[in-house]
Parts: sequence; C-alpha cells; structure tokens
Amino acid sequence: MVRYVLLACLPLVGIAALSASAPPAPSVVEKDALPLVKKYCSGCHTGKAGAGGISLSETSLGAVLKNRSAWDRVPGVVAGKSMPPENMPQPTPAERKQLVETLEGAFTQADCKLSDPGRVTLRRLNRAEYNNTVRDLLGTFLRPADEFPSDDVGYGFDNIGDVLSLSPLLMEKYLQAAKRLANDAIRAPGEPPRPRRVEPGQLTGTGGLTDTEVGFQLGRTGDMATASFDFPVAGIYALRIEAHGDQAPPEPAKMGISFDNRDIKTIEVPNEVEKPLLVSIPVTIVQPGRYSVIARFLNNNDVRTRKKDRNLYVHFIELQLPGSVRQGLSYALPKDDSMPAWDEAARGFLTPLATRAYRRPVTPAERERLIQLTHLARQKNQATEFPAGLRLAVRGILASPSFLFRPEPDTVPGAMRALTDYELATRLSYFLWSSLPDERLLSLASAGKLKDPATLALEARRMLKDPRSSALADNFAGQWLQLRKINVVQPDDRAFTEPLRRAMAAEPARFFTGVVQEDRSILEFIDSDYAYVNDALATHYGLSDVRGEGMRRVALPAGRRGGLLSMAGILTLTSNPARTSPVKRGKWVLENLLGTPPPPPPPNVPELDKPGEKTAATTVRKRLEEHRKNPACASCHAQMDGIGLALENYDLLGRWRTQDSGQPIDASGTLPGGSKFSGPTELKGILLQKKATFTRTLTERTLTYALGRGIERTDRCNLDAMAASVAKNNYKFSAVVEAIVLSPPFRQRKSDK
Repeated sequence: MVRYVLLACLPLVGIAALSASAPPAPSVVEKDALPLVKKYCSGCHTGKAGAGGISLSETSLGAVLKNRSAWDRVPGVVAGKSMPPENMPQPTPAERKQLVETLEGAFTQADCKLSDPGRVTLRRLNRAEYNNTVRDLLGTFLRPADEFPSDDVGYGFDNIGDVLSLSPLLMEKYLQAAKRLANDAIRAPGEPPRPRRVEPGQLTGTGGLTDTEVGFQLGRTGDMATASFDFPVAGIYALRIEAHGDQAPPEPAKMGISFDNRDIKTIEVPNEVEKPLLVSIPVTIVQPGRYSVIARFLNNNDVRTRKKDRNLYVHFIELQLPGSVRQGLSYALPKDDSMPAWDEAARGFLTPLATRAYRRPVTPAERERLIQLTHLARQKNQATEFPAGLRLAVRGILASPSFLFRPEPDTVPGAMRALTDYELATRLSYFLWSSLPDERLLSLASAGKLKDPATLALEARRMLKDPRSSALADNFAGQWLQLRKINVVQPDDRAFTEPLRRAMAAEPARFFTGVVQEDRSILEFIDSDYAYVNDALATHYGLSDVRGEGMRRVALPAGRRGGLLSMAGILTLTSNPARTSPVKRGKWVLENLLGTPPPPPPPNVPELDKPGEKTAATTVRKRLEEHRKNPACASCHAQMDGIGLALENYDLLGRWRTQDSGQPIDASGTLPGGSKFSGPTELKGILLQKKATFTRTLTERTLTYALGRGIERTDRCNLDAMAASVAKNNYKFSAVVEAIVLSPPFRQRKSDK
C-alpha cells in the first residue's frame, strides 16, 4: 500500500492560502518544514528505494528546489490528509498548516523571482480555427477543415503548439481546400450567392453505405443523415433535400426532416434514382447561428416478413441563402486593359485581404508576389480572367505559412520580449473567437494601442459579448468538461434517443455560452437556479410547461438540478453503458472542477464489474465497498467514491431516482478531511466552500487554452494573482478573461535558447 499512497489523488481540500506577509526565507524552510518532513515522511521516502519512487531526504532549500518534481506534491497531499497514511503517525493540525504554508511560500518565492512568461511553440491553425478563419476572411460557408485529419490533443486541448504537427496528408488537404475556397470566394460580377451543399460523403449520422453515385443510405428506422450550416443573418432561407428510396409494399419510403431539433416535414419518397424527389422548405431565421438539418428514415419494413428491402438514399442537403447575404469577396475590375490598371486593381484587392489573412501588414515583397500570381490568368477578357487571377492569388494566400501558422518570432536566444500589437490581437481573437482579428482589433494594433492594458481589457469584454464568443463553448468548454464525448456515448437504455442526445449535448454548451455572454458568476458552473432545456430534456428532468425542441432558459425548483453536476449529458458521459459509475463521476469532478486528477490505477487491479458476473441485485455502493478492501485501491477511491456516490440519485442517463436495484439510494459519504454530506445539494455546498480551488482550476485551464501550451512551474505566481483578481471581481467570467489577457504569460514570450 505504501508504494501507491503518495501517488494518491490530490486532495479535495485546497492548499492553504498564503498569508499577506512576505514568503518565508530559506532559513525558515530548513527550520520549520524539513524537520516535519523528516519526522513524518522520510521513513518511507528516502533514497532511490523511496515509496512510489519518491525521495524526500533533502536537508536544504536549495536541494529541495532541485527536486521539485517530488516536492511539489507534498503540500497538496499533506493539506488533504491523504499523507501520511492512516496507519502511520499523524501531524497535528498546526504542524500540517506550518508545513504547507512554509513549503508553498518558498516555492512561490522561487518561481516568482524567475519572472518567466514561458514560450509557445509555433502553432498552426487547428480544424476549428481554420473553418472559422476562412469564414470570417472570405465570407464563405464551406467548412473544408471538417475533412482534415483530426488534431492531436495535449494538456486536454487540441490547440497546443507542441502537438500540432503538419503531415504531408494535411498539406495536401490545405492545397485542395485553398482551391475550393478561392473558387467559392471569388465569383463573377453580379453572381448571386451560391447554395451551400453537403454531398453524401460529407453527411454525418447513422446509416449504411455512402456512395456518391447513389447517395447516403439509410436502412433502418431512425437512421439519419445530418448536415450543419451557418446562418449568418436573420432572414428566410431555403432547405433543399434530394432523395430516392427502395420501395416495398404496402407503403413508400418515408423521410422525416427536422431543423434545429424540430420536426418540420414528413415526405413520401419515390423509388427512381434517375428521377429523385427534390424538396425545398423555407426556414425563417430570427437568431443567426449554426443549426443542423436532419433527414431521417421513418419506415423500414419488417425483416421477418419482407420480400423486398425498403431503404432511403439522401443525395444531398443544401442551403440556399437570402439574396441579401453577402457571400464571398467584393472586388473591382481594372479600369482598362493595360497592365498598370490590372496591377492597381489587384493591389487594391489583395493588400487588405492579405493583411487580414496574415494578421499583420503585408510586406511589399509579399504583395508583389501575389500580384504576379494573378498574371498567370491574364489574357484578353478581363471580365473573366481578372477574377481567375484573383482566385490564384487567394490560393497563394491560403497556402502561405503566414496564414496557416501563427508566428511569434524569437529574437535574442533566451531573452524575453513583449508581444507586438498584432501578435496580441491574434492571441486575443483566437482565444475568444477561435478566429482571426476583426477590423477593430487590427485598427487598434495598427495604431499601437493594443499594448495599453485598459484597451486590451476593454476589447476582451467587447469580444465576449459578440456571438463569435460561442466558440469558447465549442472549443474550450467542449474539451475542458469533455462535452464532446456526449456525441459518442452509447448507453444501454432505450430511453436514450437521438433527440435526447442532442439536447444533452446542447444544454451544457448553451449554459456555458450564457455565463460568458451575460458575464455571470463562474460559481454557477457548480450550482445555479436555472437551466437550459427543450421539451425532450424537460420531460427527462420532470419539468413541466416546456414546449418545442429549441433550448430555452427555465427556472429550477430547489433540490435536484442546477449547475454542471446535475446535467444529464455530463452524468451520462460519466456513466458506464449499463449502470452509473461513482468512480468516473468522482474522477470527473476532481479533474475538471478541482484540478486534482487521480493517477492511473495500479496494475493488476480487478475491475469493479467482472465480465459475465451478475451484479443486478447488488448496489454500486456495496460493490465499491468491496473494491476498496484492496489496499492498492483504497487511497484513490477514498477521494473519488465519496463524490460520485453523492450523485447516485441520478441514474446512468441523469434521471432522478430513489432506488438502486430495488434498494433505497444512500447518497451519503465522508471526504478526506472529515467533510460529511448526503446527496448532490450538500456536495455542491461543499464544492462552493472550495470556490478558491475551483477558481484556480478554471483559471489554469483557461490559461492553458489561451496560451496554447501547458502550464509551467513559473506560471504559479501568475495563477495565484489571477485567481485572487477573479475573487475580487465577484467571480465574473470576464474577470477570468481579463486576468489572463493582462498577465505576463499572455502579453510576453521568451525566446528559445
């Protein structure tokens, strides 16, 4: 057991806050901390044979600082009372406090002296950033990055420079996308907006074969083909779906069409592939945004009695935009047939476009190279060849490293420097919007005003209120809270339908966006008196008077719901396919809300549910009690199980229940440190008491996402200051963002050595 105890989960109890006085001097560390370590820890943790591979035999502050990988763990496990082990002599409360505060003070002092803002590895745009960037740059509704290889993940996010490699396949995809985007963005004068079409190979959903000649096959009742579109402005759009079916008596194939989680039409589909059905449905958009269109197969025939199979084939789903929508880029034709007139027109178009694409002023040499590309199309008829020349130049821009990457050049090796205004604008826009800077940011950067802290904070608050800040829900919260997994979980419960899955995924994203854009308290992530639901989710929760499939905010009765922990999507993704999992739920809270992830389980530990073993008559609580009898499991499970068991009133789909396997739910528990609770309400109360820990965790995760790198030891001092600033500003979400964008790690960088 001793081998694993120091690797046990970091504590629910937060590390004691530092006093307002100066950090302890080294002599104080050697006097007040190291004797306690020798008394209570060194017996097991000395030399190469130390328990868990951890040695704590140092006798001076200098030696301790050289062995930080081991010593950084000490304050946490001591404060959380998971160290020393229960069967060993225990320090008094005063000794625990003295040890924690002394070590933390020394570590903070050492780190703050370094004043190191860190270094971010050169980053390429990830898939989400690429799609958003070409949308805002070119006015296109194509999403070519959906077909790119998946981005690697580091430190929990897919925008980390260290893991964003560039493979030959991805480079090939970039070149293909550049050609497609240029053709979409540069159209002949007077050409109306082109429809946005999703072909069979681009449709997602459930079904059989995807054949570009036949279509996306739906062979079972409930199979669906899904396409998502951006609706840039309020207005009337047209959805067009083409399909045909394999027929079987006594009725033709039927297709149900839904938009934004609302069923809007049911259609009988003919069986001639040469003469398919083309249906056009008007859709009125009040709130611009991204919405999904779903074609669903409704009436597969019974396999036991059929003589002929009935199937549905979707050829494409298409969106036609209102005539008022500006799609693509505007340009002026040359004034005459001369080369100077051609170059003048090309220069007037390409200079501002390349400046936006590169997120900095384009150099004269870069601009002239782009103009030379347009010459490749120059012949006689400028009305047609000039647009072709612009397409070639746009392809050059989109294939440029200045577009695909976000460079922040090193200067003197190892030296620190402030970011330029343009680099700040780029960091800020990709942090909050996952897209390139808008005209206002570039204008401020051009005037040299973005370095001013007041201006930078003001711009951050402006951008949070912009609809583009919904990218934070999609790309930050979706990874921080692991919400993306909701789309792939497969619970073994017939009540888990696709409409419910979509509502489960939409609720936390909509909740997060509301906190961001309304600048609400981050403590509402722990508990709130409202939720965002639609009719399917309201029925699931037992709420009344909610109609329609659109998500809306509703007030909650006290007791059962509120905050992230009671959301069905999160409860489902932290369950096993056939039952709840207090271990997964407890681990999710420790990892995502408290920043104390448990280590991997030791090898050769038996699973809670053995394959083939019948466990229906035994509650999860009782099975966990048996599991914790294994000493190798006890230390971590003491941290996770108490949290997870508090959520046992929610079943594997997040429905409220009072029994498990016919026995009353016991949602009580005790956490390390002695905190007792019963049920989700009391658990949330305990978490709210640890709001300082949660605030630091959220700030750390947000900083990781904002910087595109992992948090380093030298960030400790900055994180402490950021978390304190958030608390002083009533825990508003804008306070988290403002603390980050004004911090040295965000505004500065260190060159490589």
